[in-house]
Amino acid sequence: MYILAHRGASGTAPENTIAAFKKAIIDGCDGFEFDVQQTKDGKLVVFHDWTLERTSNGKGYVREHTLDELKELDAGSWFSEEFKGEKIPTLEETLDLIPDNMLINIELKEEYSKERGSEKILVDILQKYKTKNIIVSSFSHNLLKNIKTLDPSIKIGILVESSLLNLDKYIANLEFEVSAYHPSKSFILQEDVNYLKSKNIDINVWTVNSSKDAETLKAMGVKSIITNYPKEIRE
Repeated sequence: MYILAHRGASGTAPENTIAAFKKAIIDGCDGFEFDVQQTKDGKLVVFHDWTLERTSNGKGYVREHTLDELKELDAGSWFSEEFKGEKIPTLEETLDLIPDNMLINIELKEEYSKERGSEKILVDILQKYKTKNIIVSSFSHNLLKNIKTLDPSIKIGILVESSLLNLDKYIANLEFEVSAYHPSKSFILQEDVNYLKSKNIDINVWTVNSSKDAETLKAMGVKSIITNYPKEIRE
């Protein structure tokens, strides 16, 4: 079973920062999960929340700030003084850091997809990183459909927040190929695992921070788990 670092090693470093990604590599992760969203000037930055307050010293929505403005912020001090001055990374800075042999799960976040075109920006960037093992996920399955239309070669993972009734019918009715299924650890059933494996659809479960849960999911046949503590779960 593969261990993916959730926003980097976010249990021991400030999430979605270069420091967290470097720590996860040292901790022996097999890959990464992180979030991207669009800035005011059409760049993609690695940041989870819609607003800046929780994980930086900024204020307001990410989409209301240019990349240069976001780069002025401190994205580390909220976690501890050790990480004071840590910056919000761009998608390209993050991809450049991660070794080619590691799995990269990019969660695309967008509230206004039709107006802003984050899918096209993402696809244009990913086409420059063909050597990377990348899958794009989102809770917005319409966004994923748009990405697949723009570039059918990009692997897609559907994120879900609850159990899906008739999972087989839901996936069969999607108008694009699904490479992976990304459920919460609270909403994965053995029958779902059996069906997904029969269709060669990978199962990447979030967010798994206990060894007990990890062992249970491994026994079920889950391919990957996403965790804040890659070192501890590895051990």
